Amino acid sequence: MRRRLAAALAATLLLLAGCGKGGEAAAAPAPSYNDTDVMFLQMMLAHHEPAAKLLALGERQAGDPAVKAVATELSAAQAAETDTIRARLTSWGRPLVSTAHAGAHKAHGGLPLLDDAQLLKLSALTGPEFDTTFLTMLIGHQHGAVELARMETASGIDPATRDLASRTDETVRTQIQRLLRMVG
Repeated sequence: MRRRLAAALAATLLLLAGCGKGGEAAAAPAPSYNDTDVMFLQMMLAHHEPAAKLLALGERQAGDPAVKAVATELSAAQAAETDTIRARLTSWGRPLVSTAHAGAHKAHGGLPLLDDAQLLKLSALTGPEFDTTFLTMLIGHQHGAVELARMETASGIDPATRDLASRTDETVRTQIQRLLRMVG
């Protein structure tokens, strides 16, 4: 009887031990991203929204074909990046828009956005005045992308998001130099 009881107890302990290990194996792995990665992606989406309006305006109203071409080129690149960002946030189950208080980003300079009033003033311009003002606004806006990218590369941990930020930093700085030459 003692042997049966000991065998039953041993079998029960093995089953319980097995259940514990199975539960650990089934636990979700730690995320490969942190709050900085999420904030970077959310802020890039917020950064792209007014830029899309600005670029569309440039595509429609630019007088100089080179300015129109830049607007078209940047619009296409930004649309592809927006799709990538949305997909990444969705795959992480994170919202596309930050749920943080609107002033939460003030500590690192906030996120200067082009507003509708600025875009309305720009839309009233024509010819070289439009082109110069458009390029100047675009240059200022693109500096925000560089700042966001540098925040991510300094504190983010997701390799794909850090790579996106590194490419953004390098690409946008090159774009800014190109835009400055066009203004000058």
